[in-house]
Amino acid sequence: MLAFIVRLKTRALFAAAVAVLITGGAAAAGTTPPPASSAVPGTVASAGLHQVPPGPHGAHGLLSAARAASAAQTCAASATAAGWADNGSLVTASAVCVAESGGQASVYYCDATGKDGDYPPVDCSGIYDRGLWQLDSAGQSETTDACAFTAQCNADAAYGVSDRGTNFAPWAVYNSGDYTRYVADAQEAVGALASGTVTGGVLGACLARGQYAVNAPVVIGSCGSGAGQQQWSAVDGTIRSAQLCIAPASTIAGAGVRLRRCDGLTWQQWAQPAAGQLRNALTGECLSDPGGSLVPGTQVTIAPCAANPARTWWLP
Repeated sequence: MLAFIVRLKTRALFAAAVAVLITGGAAAAGTTPPPASSAVPGTVASAGLHQVPPGPHGAHGLLSAARAASAAQTCAASATAAGWADNGSLVTASAVCVAESGGQASVYYCDATGKDGDYPPVDCSGIYDRGLWQLDSAGQSETTDACAFTAQCNADAAYGVSDRGTNFAPWAVYNSGDYTRYVADAQEAVGALASGTVTGGVLGACLARGQYAVNAPVVIGSCGSGAGQQQWSAVDGTIRSAQLCIAPASTIAGAGVRLRRCDGLTWQQWAQPAAGQLRNALTGECLSDPGGSLVPGTQVTIAPCAANPARTWWLP
């Protein structure tokens, strides 16, 4: 559930649940999990707070190892398509999703009754939380039920809520630390991804194609749309969309990057010798977002490699 308003969900019987955790709870590398809630399990900590059953909504208790792994795969696939970068935020987003919904796109939680249900319809009078990232019907009222109960649309909206992957405080399971029990599953699911977005160091910028055609320019797209034009695979040193691979139009710095038919040659090979940089094997130049642009349609180029956001990328 999203904590946009004063209400935050506390986990009933949290202490008892910890003793029977099935999945790992190691925090994502480079991140420090938030402190667990100080609320006494099974009680209402203060005015405006209320109890919920232990475990993700719709899961009827803690997830089994198999269900947690499956949920993590569902959540990771939608999260990478939305644009969360594989710099730690993708794992965190996926674990939050598992903790909120158990990876169930149609589940909702009714605040008034404390019960789960499956959409359609929504049988709840008042505020309810919806879908994979349990988008709050009050705090996220601009997100329709049709969107909130669709996996990718929910992920795209949640990406925006997270301020492009920089803030998970709106989710109570993050603030309480409950999400950490699913971090290991999320890490495994993210590690197994075969495709997703290539996200830029300029937050909100995702690599995109204007069209699927030989010689079409490779451009900047806005993350958070889940658009098919932003989905890529990193295979054998190439960055590809089906049978087309990205390659510089020439060896000159500043040259635009275009789609070419994959041929396995050096000019289509990209490596990451330094954190975040994508160096072309033929030119020695790095993939660049010229000017650090967030303007959709801006053609990406090659430029001298340097440690700055405009030349930082995370592969799926």
